[in-house]
Amino acid sequence: MSRENNPDYDIRLPQWNAPDPQFEFVEKVQKKSLLGGKSPWRIASREKREPVHGKASSCDSLLGIHPNAIVVGAPAGTTEITFMMGLYAVLVGFAACMFGWGAFESIMDLDSSRSDYVLNLLMSMVSTMAALFFLVAAIFFFRVGFLTPRDLPVLFNRKTREVSFFTVIPMKFWKVWQRAGVGEVKTCRWDDAYARSYQLTEITGEAARSSYLLALLWGDPRQPRQCQEIVTIGYKGWWEDELLWRLYEHIRRYMEEGGPPIQAGESLRRSGTGKLPQFPPEVIAAAGGLALSEEEVRRSAGIRE
Repeated sequence: MSRENNPDYDIRLPQWNAPDPQFEFVEKVQKKSLLGGKSPWRIASREKREPVHGKASSCDSLLGIHPNAIVVGAPAGTTEITFMMGLYAVLVGFAACMFGWGAFESIMDLDSSRSDYVLNLLMSMVSTMAALFFLVAAIFFFRVGFLTPRDLPVLFNRKTREVSFFTVIPMKFWKVWQRAGVGEVKTCRWDDAYARSYQLTEITGEAARSSYLLALLWGDPRQPRQCQEIVTIGYKGWWEDELLWRLYEHIRRYMEEGGPPIQAGESLRRSGTGKLPQFPPEVIAAAGGLALSEEEVRRSAGIRE
């Protein structure tokens, strides 16, 4: 099947790739998100009744279903990120060991009576500093991959027409004692959300590749042209964003048209390590109570044992 005839690529939005028509990004928001200030690749109409894709899918991004709400994960919960952070921790940790061993040997060779004393002293100092740097880097990647929340849930409540999400506490590279995580929960109106996809260029080691993120944006009520909140949802798309927009179409149909919380044959996301952040009791209560069990979700998706 060609891409033109494939329903997975039935995108209803043209490429935008120009400055955002709605928002100006202040420095605070730019620091909070890599997307702040970038030109969107595609933009969806604020009129939520307009389809953005011919097919709806949870795109392996659904974390839970409540009686009145669905919970969607973020790119941070994909297995790729956890795996890569773990791999970086191992590789950088190995480099720290190598430089540490070099520093140890240089220190053992120090002898004030030898002519190469100054050279060995400099080598030991450089190796020690390099070993400390790589050790801190290895700890940083390990914390990102295994000690941060396994996902960043975003709750869409179609009864209250609200979107609840966690603020992120950024992790500091040198503060190895700091445990990154999530902060307070914020709730914004679904009707005020703007959907965008963004193109990023990543260096993979051999070549550069284009990746895409799907995001929801909210303006400042006092200054509507100023973007106040940016929340990424779903996963990181490689080379194209058409498949990502199926997720937004799933959410749009659920919130606007009484669509199903999960599409037939699909299942909840299973990825990442650690626990999921828990929404406060008032958010869960507004969502109709606790999330459905896995058995109930399977029945909702038409999956038999």
